Amino acid sequence: MGIVPVTAAIILDAQARVLLAQRSEPDPHGLRWEFPGGKLRHGESPEQCLRRELQEELGIDVEVKDVFHAVHHSLGDCSILLLAYMCLWRSGRMELREHRACRWVEIKDLKEMDLLEADRPVAEKLARQLQG
Repeated sequence: MGIVPVTAAIILDAQARVLLAQRSEPDPHGLRWEFPGGKLRHGESPEQCLRRELQEELGIDVEVKDVFHAVHHSLGDCSILLLAYMCLWRSGRMELREHRACRWVEIKDLKEMDLLEADRPVAEKLARQLQG
């Protein structure tokens, strides 16, 4: 099937906590945590994808900044290329439209979260950079 490009947003609040979203059931990865984002549509840039996905799924508008990390993750018959971007929350009131929950998580607590496998390297890099 090939490589599926996927985006993820790293959004920090004023206390340097990061936003995580919990997938809903019956998703195969239901109840697991992830950095919010989603799959690119044909002809869409990663930045456009992140803005669209966060508006559709959470009702928020973000400013997409720099690429933070890229992760290649095999899923058996296909693989994903996860592009994680630093983002700034610009406007909107968060609404759970597709996720079960959202939570602001302290960086030191990321390792305790049941993150999707592709998101773990992003969390590890974030912890290294922000915790020194």
